[in-house]
Amino acid sequence: MAENLQGDQPAEGAVQLPRELLFIYRWVTNDVLGTPSALDQEYLDELKLTGVLFGGGDLERWYRVEAARRGERVCFINLDHPTVPHWLWVNKVMFTEFGIQVPFSDFQQRLLNRASVAPSQLHPNAWSSIRCFELVTEFLELP
Repeated sequence: MAENLQGDQPAEGAVQLPRELLFIYRWVTNDVLGTPSALDQEYLDELKLTGVLFGGGDLERWYRVEAARRGERVCFINLDHPTVPHWLWVNKVMFTEFGIQVPFSDFQQRLLNRASVAPSQLHPNAWSSIRCFELVTEFLELP
């Protein structure tokens, strides 16, 4: 059985990490480790069919969206392919509430690159601000 990261009782449903991974996730609180993903594959498939996830175009065929597996959390690294950078975690509200789609817009990609962050590192409120900025510039026909 893995040690608890903070030394207190783990949250109900908390992921039990192998001892060799404890040092990587020592910064993660038990409530985060105990909160499973709100998305399942069936729901994601429904979002795909309704056009919520993908913005269309030829690039869409290069992307695959999958639900987190049991026990995976947004803070985890890709243990299956730790040297493959071609995947990322996202928050549900990015798609369902803010209208973000895959592939990300040129502006969104440039902003993420400039800030040197992954999409999951931005708080959902930051994504709402980004999307609002895009909508205002589109409405005002600004470059």
